[in-house]
Amino acid sequence: MLKDLFIVDAHEDIAFHLSFFKRDFVNPTVPCMITLPWLKQGNIRLLFNTIFVHPQFKPQKTTKVASKQFEIYERLFDQHKDSIMQINDGEDLLELQNSTKIGFVTLMEGAEPIEEPDKLNEFYDRGVRIIGLAWNDRNRYASGTDSKSGLTNEGMELVKRMNDLRITLDLSHLNENSFWEALEICETIPIATHSNARAITDHPRNLKDDQLRAIAERGGVIGLVLYNNFLRKGNRTATLEDVFSHAEYIVDLCGEDHIGIGSDLDGGKINEFPEDIRTVADIPKIADFILKKGYSEERVRKIMGGNFLRVIKENLGQSI
Repeated sequence: MLKDLFIVDAHEDIAFHLSFFKRDFVNPTVPCMITLPWLKQGNIRLLFNTIFVHPQFKPQKTTKVASKQFEIYERLFDQHKDSIMQINDGEDLLELQNSTKIGFVTLMEGAEPIEEPDKLNEFYDRGVRIIGLAWNDRNRYASGTDSKSGLTNEGMELVKRMNDLRITLDLSHLNENSFWEALEICETIPIATHSNARAITDHPRNLKDDQLRAIAERGGVIGLVLYNNFLRKGNRTATLEDVFSHAEYIVDLCGEDHIGIGSDLDGGKINEFPEDIRTVADIPKIADFILKKGYSEERVRKIMGGNFLRVIKENLGQSI
């Protein structure tokens, strides 16, 4: 294992799991994949923590559920301030890199809680620094992979306001129309926090070659998602070999500067992830595996964290 590996995980559904399954963050009795001890064991130094409203709560309880998840993170930051910290700006990132803490960058997965574009500042003030406009469904802003139309006028306005606040655009979950329309308006470096290569696994949640290239051409990063259905063909359980197949494809297509990890752990059941990944503490196994495949130490460091760290630094305004 590489020493001092700075791992960035671009997608962890922590508050969703804590609230939906009513589990504890340190000593859970409910089966899960992310706890504070496991984050430390896995050397996760920076993660994108989601605000995600499960479809069963939409639309009536969207705002209430999102607010509860914000409160969960605020409580965690207070209770575990010696171990974790919220990342709001470049100065926070500098502090993080000079500490042993784990940084949390808040990602809103589906913008429904933002009732109208001019309320974006309220969510910015609560720490939102990354937004995916839609989940799989269609909302007032955009269409996800289960819908066909593109951005609404409100969606275009929201992206423009995101530009003003330098909020990072997450293109994962958008259908192709929304993807291209959002990308055209976006003025920061775009990312796809948890999407794989459609050419390897033909799933609507994965990205086509032109989409992958478009993100890379803008300096962005694609996070490898570890969910079985997005990794492999057929019904077998995925392996680290499948993770490497997607990594290798994206590296060959886009270059080594445009790929990272966006695990989506606790976004599904444990058995829906590769057989070697049972908890977030297993994430370093990916680094070990691709090292053995012949990737250089420099390339592995980029994939495991360096690339996403570069984008977040730039979008938050920290000089590199």
